[in-house]
Amino acid sequence: MSKRKQPNLSQFGFTKQTKRSDDSAPATTCLPVIPPLPLKVAASDSTSTEDSETLAPETTAATCSGPGDHATPFNWTTKQWSEWRIRNTWLYSKNQKLGCTVCMEAKSLLLAERATGVHLSEEWMNGEVSSESQNNLQKKIYKHRDSLAHKRAVEISEMKEKDVLPNKLPAVMSLQKFNGANVGNVHKSDHACAEIIGHIASEMRAKFGSKIKELGSQISITIDESTVHGLAYMIIYVRCDMTGMGEVDNVFLDIVELSEGTDAESMYKSLRKNLRQAGLDDEFLGKNLICIATDGAVVLTGRVGGLVTKLKQDFPKVQSIHCLAHRLELAVKDSLKEVAGCKKFEFIISKLYALYDQSSKNARLLQEAATGLNMQILKIGQIFTIRWVASSFRTVKAVWNDYPALAHQLRTAMEDASRCDTERQKFRGLHKLLTSTGFLADLACMKDVLRELQNLSLKLQCKQTSLVDVSCHIQQTIDVLTAMKASGGKSTQKAEQRISTGLFKDVELSESRPKINRLQFNQSIINSLKKRLPEPDLVQMLKPLDKRFWPQQHSARILYGETEVRALAKTLGEPDREAVEEFRDFKLQNRAPGKTLVKLQTASLTYLPSSAECETGFSAVNSTDSKYRNKLREQSLSSLLFVDLNGPPLEQFDPLPFVSSWIKAGHRPSTSWVTGRKAKTEDPRPLWSLLI
Repeated sequence: MSKRKQPNLSQFGFTKQTKRSDDSAPATTCLPVIPPLPLKVAASDSTSTEDSETLAPETTAATCSGPGDHATPFNWTTKQWSEWRIRNTWLYSKNQKLGCTVCMEAKSLLLAERATGVHLSEEWMNGEVSSESQNNLQKKIYKHRDSLAHKRAVEISEMKEKDVLPNKLPAVMSLQKFNGANVGNVHKSDHACAEIIGHIASEMRAKFGSKIKELGSQISITIDESTVHGLAYMIIYVRCDMTGMGEVDNVFLDIVELSEGTDAESMYKSLRKNLRQAGLDDEFLGKNLICIATDGAVVLTGRVGGLVTKLKQDFPKVQSIHCLAHRLELAVKDSLKEVAGCKKFEFIISKLYALYDQSSKNARLLQEAATGLNMQILKIGQIFTIRWVASSFRTVKAVWNDYPALAHQLRTAMEDASRCDTERQKFRGLHKLLTSTGFLADLACMKDVLRELQNLSLKLQCKQTSLVDVSCHIQQTIDVLTAMKASGGKSTQKAEQRISTGLFKDVELSESRPKINRLQFNQSIINSLKKRLPEPDLVQMLKPLDKRFWPQQHSARILYGETEVRALAKTLGEPDREAVEEFRDFKLQNRAPGKTLVKLQTASLTYLPSSAECETGFSAVNSTDSKYRNKLREQSLSSLLFVDLNGPPLEQFDPLPFVSSWIKAGHRPSTSWVTGRKAKTEDPRPLWSLLI
């Protein structure tokens, strides 16, 4: 019997791989053969191959618009890359890596998609797809091209070009009319509403830019970066004199999507571009930009390549300020790490938070216990997190206020036979810790210190606070904490009295030693404040302009502050001799400040002590760009925020100037047409006169 002839594996798309020199690979492996890349564009019947090769570079140049540097991918020839770009116009390259333009543009619009399989790849959006093998890179291109997310992104891109993005406003307006509401002759399109808001914001922003340039106001800027719905944004605020009378205000300027990246170079380019669009050109910034305030992020404050460093290279007059509110948070965290017992206190508070936040049953039982005791409970939150220190104070205050209800509910739970032994033991342990005299003493100590730090934090975040005011607030807080070391604060004194009686708010206490040394903790906070919040040289130059710091004796006041005023005038580019002469007349003869001295005084108010205004701005962003409205484009979001944060209240808003400019720009008013179908008119009949 003859042997059956074995088929050739190459007929089925497989090839035989010989054994390698190492023993890690199998002796024979059947691998699929991937067809090679086509190197030429298929020419039509009427076009020769030579003509197609001649036209290819022109076509490639036409399709190479978009993001990226269009560098040839790794191990690809220029001709191969050109042909693949022609067949897949959404491809782009950046640093020899591939990306997808339509997915990058549709990123914000696809965030609302909840369908299974619709998930955009971060690598394709950011241009980070690479492979050392051509075949593997081709596979990735084909896989991405056929993915549901990419197809949906292409659909959105086509709808965007046709301006037919789905919206719910027309349907809502139709429903209101169907229900009998008189909607009147108003714009019923979300596109029209977006254009109107954009027009109002554009007019307001133009007026703001022209006004400060007309006044020659010195400005300070503060910026911050955060992520909203998966997109990186940079928010920009400006502080300047708005009237020429020293009335300084913080103004939201813009919010920018960092589509090119969150590195210092990309953020700096976006900042400069945005300032130019607002009418603040380089010449104006060189004369009037005096300060930038940021948090401690390395990308902003890096000494070598940080954004602040780049800004100072272009504008040497700029003073950089590390946000004092963020420094306060760092000072608190330093003390918590240094003082023993703080971790134990934080652990107990975290257990209480988890107990009532993660269980609706326990929260309901706590509310019932408070109702039985005729008291109103406060919500227990987290402590010493990334939020401001005021949040930690509210948590400690809630535990202090809810103390009787907490003790009652924990005792009831540990005696509840329906609970398992593990739960009862947990509640018994928490009840023992809560009702101990040591925990009560620690709670009172924390409450006193955090109350003072909360007041300081709120003062640092105040809009109208100047650098000199901040220096006074910091020193006052240090003095108060120093005095509290001896006698303790209000809560500590009250706790000591209750501990001596063995009852606190009718709750019986058990003896235990405090975990936190009150004197050590207070001193640690004081040392951290002095270390993290030192008085900078800039504040020393600004203090002589404030009458609160002048010497009482006339002889000591004669030459007081002249060195600082001269240095400040040189820093701001003002004539130092005129500044000193006007300062002498101001302090010795009680004359009104001269023109140069007024500029120095206004500058002292313009310097920003913190970047907390940006945090407020991002809170407004989260409220405006909610999960129900996350399809807002960058321009629409910026316009809404500018009008919301800077504009007057609705009852004080005068729309007539904006209506006039809207019509002059070529738009038509909503009253220029009648909505709905035209009613049919019939010729009068003789019968009508008889019947009516």
